[in-house]
Amino acid sequence: MTGTLIFILGLVFITGLCIGSFLNVVILRALSEESIVFPASKCPKCQTPLKWWHNIPVLSYIFLRGRCAFCKEHISIQYPIIELLTGIIFTLIFMRYGLSFNTLFMWAISALLIVLAGTDIREKVVFDVHAYSLIGVAILYAIFLTGMSFYQMHQLMPDYNLPKMSLLFNPVTNAILGAIVGAVVMEICARIGYLIAGTRAFGEGDTLIAAGLGAIFGWYQFLFVLALSIIVQVIIFLPMFVKGLVVNKEWKTLTSFSMFVIFALLFYGVQKFVTLNSIVYIICSLILAVIGIVSCICILKGMKENPQNRTYLPFGPAMVFAAFFMIILQIFLI
Repeated sequence: MTGTLIFILGLVFITGLCIGSFLNVVILRALSEESIVFPASKCPKCQTPLKWWHNIPVLSYIFLRGRCAFCKEHISIQYPIIELLTGIIFTLIFMRYGLSFNTLFMWAISALLIVLAGTDIREKVVFDVHAYSLIGVAILYAIFLTGMSFYQMHQLMPDYNLPKMSLLFNPVTNAILGAIVGAVVMEICARIGYLIAGTRAFGEGDTLIAAGLGAIFGWYQFLFVLALSIIVQVIIFLPMFVKGLVVNKEWKTLTSFSMFVIFALLFYGVQKFVTLNSIVYIICSLILAVIGIVSCICILKGMKENPQNRTYLPFGPAMVFAAFFMIILQIFLI
């Protein structure tokens, strides 16, 4: 790696840190319903306007030892985390696409994903303007990719007539279809909760995020992102979920969920060492499905009976994490 390349990547990383600092402002002021332009940056606790040296990404947090320079209250760890995350993601995207429109579009998509996850994690809120912006940018990116593809084909073969199939199967139609599939699949999953417990299984914001991811990845890759999101949800939020059940003394739900996990692990483990015949496999699969359905019913009923715990596990951040996993995977594999 040459010195020039290292210098450029350093500038990109610093740019990402600065954008991350701005994303913190977008997240917090969206929640407080303030303008992202005015007033100037201030301490959220004592409301004292900050000096410019208090806003240096990451470094200010370190030098101030995580405390406000005026009231000495703790500064949220969210600030340096989002700044660093944005810097790293922006740098990886630049390493893949270089100085191009692809980079600008992917930066915009990444920034919107971070904002969506940030508000969802802090207050379990997804703002329509952020979600619709994600869908819009993704579709614009698809239009750009389609236009570039057709232009390059025309440059190589000026007399070549594009087949009708290429007008149907291209990034634009894939993005629009993906947005529709994402929204429909998530909305169906959410409304199943009404049939079981009289309440949505997921918030409306999750439907919009799913539509955005469908527009980004297309309908076929969206299904993989959704499956990955479920895995992420289980791994990251399982301790929080179990703790919530214990605190609220929802023993029936905890028992059914524990039985499902134990049986699933045993079922998986047995298959590693023993070859099950088809009848035994079908019976065990049905038992696992029944336990899983009972567990879901208990969870949804608990959400209905305890509205304050309606969103045990915000699903938006898991979908965003899965999206970034896919983006990084594509960067290193393509």
